[in-house]
Amino acid sequence: MFNAGVAAGNVQPYFLTQAVTDLDDSKSLDQQPELAAIQAQALWAADAFSAFIGTATATLDIAIYDFRLMPGPLEDEFLGAIKAAAERGVTVRLAYDKSAESSEETGLKGFGGAGADPAPVGTHAFLARAQLPPSVQVRPIAEVAVNPGTQIMHNKYIICDAGTPAAGVLMGSANFTTDAWGIQDNNVLVITGCADLAAAYERDFTDLWNAQMLAGTGVGDKGSVTVSGIDIGYSFAPGEGRATESAIAAAVSAAATRIRIASMVISSPKILQALADQITAGRDVAGVYDGPEMADVVRQWQKAAAGSPTAAKLALWQAVSPHLTAKPSVPFTANGPHNFMHNKVIVADDVVSTGSFNLSSNATRNAENVLRLASRDLADQYAAYVDGLVQRYAQAPAPAGAH
Repeated sequence: MFNAGVAAGNVQPYFLTQAVTDLDDSKSLDQQPELAAIQAQALWAADAFSAFIGTATATLDIAIYDFRLMPGPLEDEFLGAIKAAAERGVTVRLAYDKSAESSEETGLKGFGGAGADPAPVGTHAFLARAQLPPSVQVRPIAEVAVNPGTQIMHNKYIICDAGTPAAGVLMGSANFTTDAWGIQDNNVLVITGCADLAAAYERDFTDLWNAQMLAGTGVGDKGSVTVSGIDIGYSFAPGEGRATESAIAAAVSAAATRIRIASMVISSPKILQALADQITAGRDVAGVYDGPEMADVVRQWQKAAAGSPTAAKLALWQAVSPHLTAKPSVPFTANGPHNFMHNKVIVADDVVSTGSFNLSSNATRNAENVLRLASRDLADQYAAYVDGLVQRYAQAPAPAGAH
């Protein structure tokens, strides 16, 4: 399902839920029995992304972790929007994660366990065959300067017309892939008329673009703006990664009524402690995580010595997890369908925290972005979305062909 939420002023949310229930883990995405429905949903998402790109009149800056679309109408529409922008004179720059060019022998990007999303290689190959106009500038962003082999340029955002009153930002958890738009659970925000917020995103993009690596980016890039009367806090990792983690934990700790969470993994000790404390206090805590991905994290934790910080995280998880639902996604393989529970969302009373930042300490060292929006209207919509995911996956069958 692809649902456009109700706009709160200039803030338009979109919610993605796995399009079909019948997935076969023994088949690649293009061989799925309900491929037509998957592609149809992905096209609806492409319509929203392309419409935002279509508003650009001067500049278009794109930071993306994973960019691989299935050939055909989906690829034609989204690439067509980027090409059309360049052809009408918009300055287009596209930055992507360089780890897409590594690990060809395994077919996997170099991701670091509980702080990065697994993905196949292929962004560089996709862009090479995309035949973008020569005026479109493309640069890979290296992770090696922070922590070789584990850190990634994990952003998924687009900035239109930075430096103008009409500036806009598209951000959220969704990569530019058929899986992300068709069979994953993701959320996206399109925020228009937000010159100050776009300026913050532009600072982050410029850091990445000029350095072509993660180290040193996002330093000092945190603060708050007001859009349509909504207070929006923002922060960027790795420069403000620890501050981002602390801000999310603080929002959880401050909640007096409800907490809703939807995250691929939950492994940050600060966030786990805040959740555990709120459960002890009797707060209404519920949500969903990705079963296979979190199971991999827990297996690593179970190897830790008694009394270690890792063992303490395991104990916190054991206190929190009974209040949450695991999505029974297909365990990751390079060529299988990638239907992760891919959101990175917390609703704490009337505050929504969302972005690319998995709820892990490792994410503090990736290139990431997070917004925290104080809006009852948005919080109610996000809470309803999370509750719907919980209901859907609480009794979901394992994928056909699952071993």
